[in-house]
Amino acid sequence: MSDMLSGKSGLFTFLLIVLVMIVSITIKYVNMVTLTPAKVSSELEEVFSRVDNVSPLSLRKAEFLMEWSRFRDSDECSDAVSASRMYSGNGFEGDVYIVSYADSIEFPGFPTIHRQFRIEKPMRHGN
Repeated sequence: MSDMLSGKSGLFTFLLIVLVMIVSITIKYVNMVTLTPAKVSSELEEVFSRVDNVSPLSLRKAEFLMEWSRFRDSDECSDAVSASRMYSGNGFEGDVYIVSYADSIEFPGFPTIHRQFRIEKPMRHGN
């Protein structure tokens, strides 16, 4: 029993490695499907709030596009927002702005997980 707890057992070491891999993959997966989209959504909301008092709506959209472009080119934005420049489908559909980006998890010994994300944010009509 003391051999198993001291790490001398090959089975114990193998199980520990498997556990660490499972925890690592789980953390990366949660980051990919929950935390990163939430970060992109909050960044969109932040830029929307900068132009919230601009009127009329068409001018607000134009101002938002300029602010979003500056933000996306800055060091302040997340990697997902920066990477969204490479994907088509970004822009306004009516009064909803859409950000599309891809994310993946690459872990040695496991198949790569690829996902395409689409974050939508409606532009408020109020001032």
